[in-house]
Amino acid sequence: MNRFKELEIDLDWFNGRNVSVAFLGLVTLKTSHAVYKYYRAKSKVKAKREECLAACRKMAEHLTQKGITKEKAERITRLSITELEQRLQSGELSAVEVCECYQAVALEVDRKLNCVVEPIWEAEEMALERDQKTGKKGPLHGMPVSIKENYYIKGYDCTAGMQRCIGDPVSEDAVVVKVLKRQGAVPFVRTNVPQTMMTFECSNPIYGRTLNPQDTNRGPGGSSGGEGALIAAGGSILGIGTDIGGSIRIPANMCGICGLKPTAGRISGAGTHKLTKGQTLVKSASGMLSRDVDGVTMAMRALLCQYMFDLDPTVPPIPFREEIYQDKQPLRIGYYLDDGYIPSVPSMHQAVEKAKSILESRGHKLISMQPVDARRMFRLFLDTVGADGTKTYLTCMKDDIYDSTVRQFFYTSHLPGVLKKMIGWIMSAVSRDEIAGYMVKALSGFGTVYEYWNHALDIEDYKDDTLALWRSLGIDAVICPGFAFPAIPHNTFGDLVGGCVYSTMYNLLNYPAGVLPVTKVTEQDIKDMANYPNKTKFEKNIKKMMLGGTVGLPCGVQCVALPYQEELVIRLMKEVEQGLKGDNS
Repeated sequence: MNRFKELEIDLDWFNGRNVSVAFLGLVTLKTSHAVYKYYRAKSKVKAKREECLAACRKMAEHLTQKGITKEKAERITRLSITELEQRLQSGELSAVEVCECYQAVALEVDRKLNCVVEPIWEAEEMALERDQKTGKKGPLHGMPVSIKENYYIKGYDCTAGMQRCIGDPVSEDAVVVKVLKRQGAVPFVRTNVPQTMMTFECSNPIYGRTLNPQDTNRGPGGSSGGEGALIAAGGSILGIGTDIGGSIRIPANMCGICGLKPTAGRISGAGTHKLTKGQTLVKSASGMLSRDVDGVTMAMRALLCQYMFDLDPTVPPIPFREEIYQDKQPLRIGYYLDDGYIPSVPSMHQAVEKAKSILESRGHKLISMQPVDARRMFRLFLDTVGADGTKTYLTCMKDDIYDSTVRQFFYTSHLPGVLKKMIGWIMSAVSRDEIAGYMVKALSGFGTVYEYWNHALDIEDYKDDTLALWRSLGIDAVICPGFAFPAIPHNTFGDLVGGCVYSTMYNLLNYPAGVLPVTKVTEQDIKDMANYPNKTKFEKNIKKMMLGGTVGLPCGVQCVALPYQEELVIRLMKEVEQGLKGDNS
C-alpha cells in the first residue's frame, strides 16, 4: 500500500505548473549550452585569427629590419618566372633575397586583399639551404611558392576555415610540399580558402574575406581564392591549389591568371584536408596557379618526378612528356560558347572567339560542338556532393560559426529530407529552372547503397557518352568559356551558383582542364547583354550582376583534353598565350 501511496504522490507532481517549469528549465539549459558553445567557438576563432595576424606583423617587422626596400622587392617580383628561374639558377639572385622580397610584397598585398593566412616561418631557413647547396640545383631552385591552406605543412593547423581543426597542427608535410622542397622550391606563405571549400567565394570566420585585386567589391573565386588574389596582385609567382568543382580554374578566370586542374591523381593529393575524401565519384585534383603558362609548365615538370611516384605509389608514374607539349602537329579542336544550360555572357563569348581565331591561325581545325546534356551532368554532380545527405559537412561543422557565404547551405542541410524536396519543387517553379530546385533536393542524399551504385553507373554512362561524342567529332581537345561570367560581387554565390556548370563538367568527367586570361569585359559586351536571356532566376541574376560595373574584368578561356593529357592542355594554353602576346606587341 505504501508503494501505491508513493506512486500517487509522484504522479501528483506531474501537474501543469511543474511540467511547465521543468520544460522551461530544459529549454533554458539547452539554450544556455548552445550559447556557451557559440561563444566558445567564437573565442577559439578569434584567438586563431589574432595569432595569424600577429605572425604577419612579426614577419613584416623582421623584413623591415633586414632592410628590404620597396624598390628592390618590386624589381625582383616583377620578373617573369622564366627570368627569375634563370637568375636563381645562375646565382645572380640568391634564394634568400628572392624569398624575402616575395614575403614583403605578399604581406603588403595581404593588407589590401586579406589573401594570406600566415607566413611560413621556415622559408628563410629553406632559402638559405638552397644558397649553400653545392652541386646540381633542383629545377625549382629558390623559387618561392605559395600554398593553399588545405595542404598539410608540418607544425601548422589545416582548417579549411573550420574551427574544429584549430589547435591541431599536422605532423607531416603533404606529398606535394615534400616534392616542391626536394626540387628546390621555397614554400613561403599559406593562402586563404572559403569555409568547407565548397563555394566559389572566399571567406571564412577564422581568416575573414579575401578580395579580388581587379575589383575589391568582388571575390577572387574559390576555393583557391587566396592563391588567385595573391598571384594576380604580384605577391606570389607560383601557387599550389586543389580543384573539385572549379576551385583552381574559377579563381584563374576571376583574377586573370593561369590555372591547371590535372586529371585527379596525376599529382598526389596525399596530405590535404580530408573533408571530401570519403566521396570518391568526383575526386579533388591537385594543381597549380601562376601568372603565366610557363609557371604552370615549370611546376608540372618539377612535380612529375620519381620522388613523387615513390612517396605516393597511387600516382601513375608518368613523367612530363615533352613530346606532347612540344608537338607542332595541327589538331582538331572542338569549341562551344554555351553549354546548353546556363548561357555564358557576351564577354566570355569574345574570349573564346579570340582563342579560336589564334588557334586557327596556327593551323588547327576548330569544330563547333555542344557538350553532352549539361543539365544531366549537373544533376549527377549535385547528387554526388549531397550523396550522404550532407552528413559529412554537418558533422565537420558541428558547433561551428557559419560564414555568411555558406549559411544558407547549412541551414537547408539541417531540414528533414521531405521538406528539402518540397522546397526544391517550389524553387523549381518560382525560378522557372528545374536545376535550381534540384540543388536543394539533392541535399537529401541516397536512401540505399543500391541507389548510390546506380548513381555511380549513371556517371559512367555520362563519361561514355562524352567520349563517344569526342570520338564521333574526331577531336583532340576542346576550348570553351573559363566560366559563365567574370568575377562576382561578395555574398552572391547563392544567386549565381548555376554558373559553375562550366567547371564541374570536367571534374565529373575527370578531364584535365586549364584556364588562361584572354580578354576583358568591354562596353560593347555590356551593350550586348541586352540580348542575354532573362527567363530563369539564374539568367536574371547574371544579367543584373553584369550590368553592375564589370567593365575591365578579366575573361578566361578553358582548354580541355582527355584524361592524362595535361601536356596537350598546356600546349594549347601556351599557343593561345603566344598569340595574345603577338597581338599586343
